[in-house]
Amino acid sequence: MKKTVCTLLIIIAIASITGCTSKLKVDEDAVKDVSDKITEAIINTVGKEAAESQKSHTINAADLDTLNIKSTVGDINITSVESEEAVININIVANSSSKEKSQQLIENFTYTTEKQLNSIVINTSNKSMENNDDSSIKTELDISVPLNIDNIVISLNVGDVNLKNINGKFEIVDNVGDMTVENCDGYYNLKSDVGEIVLINSAAKGKSEFNTNTGDINVVFTDIANADSITAKTGVGDIKMSLPENSSYEAVINKFMEDEKTEKSGDGNTKIELKTGVGSIDFK
Repeated sequence: MKKTVCTLLIIIAIASITGCTSKLKVDEDAVKDVSDKITEAIINTVGKEAAESQKSHTINAADLDTLNIKSTVGDINITSVESEEAVININIVANSSSKEKSQQLIENFTYTTEKQLNSIVINTSNKSMENNDDSSIKTELDISVPLNIDNIVISLNVGDVNLKNINGKFEIVDNVGDMTVENCDGYYNLKSDVGEIVLINSAAKGKSEFNTNTGDINVVFTDIANADSITAKTGVGDIKMSLPENSSYEAVINKFMEDEKTEKSGDGNTKIELKTGVGSIDFK
């Protein structure tokens, strides 16, 4: 998330330089809101003692199709493997005023990994920590799932999400953190309040949306032939989108301080919308 912090500093610099120039003026309330979110997201470990615990769970997932994750703080890494089993590795890290208190936090920490109907449901959002200002816990998830898991649903407050080699449908909401999707094929609905969205060498189907309030969007598609529409929007940040040669699309582009323009290739089968409030757009 270092790039996210740098982006914020650039925004503040722009705000101070531009002053009251109407076209360049940045919403100061929005900048403050982003600043507050980043400050809230950073876990202060200065003067505190840490404790860690590693857990591993294996679930037979041959008859399942969905992975549903709810987490508060911590990175999430997911990849697919040729197996009937899902393996969930959890690293729990606690910080508190003493080693003993940190260890006690880990011992009292509860989470669930279970089957529910057609899904694997993982919940590491421990409600008991919500009013504990002196201590913090984060859970780092490394997960491998069978190829038949083709529906990924994630709700995360703070942390990065990394997906690799998965085909299906992706519904991800991340309040503060970056998302990276690599070598995937599917329908994307990726939303971040503060963070970068990156799509690497992946194909799109149906309707896909990439949205972040503050952060860059960088997507490289290998195939959009089966995509009905693709939308990428950021309030403050740059957008880069790369398509395969001979793609058929009609793109509506709204770039910072420029008039709306439309670009069309082939029959215009895939409808594309690109929009940034403050930032550049590189579409090719």
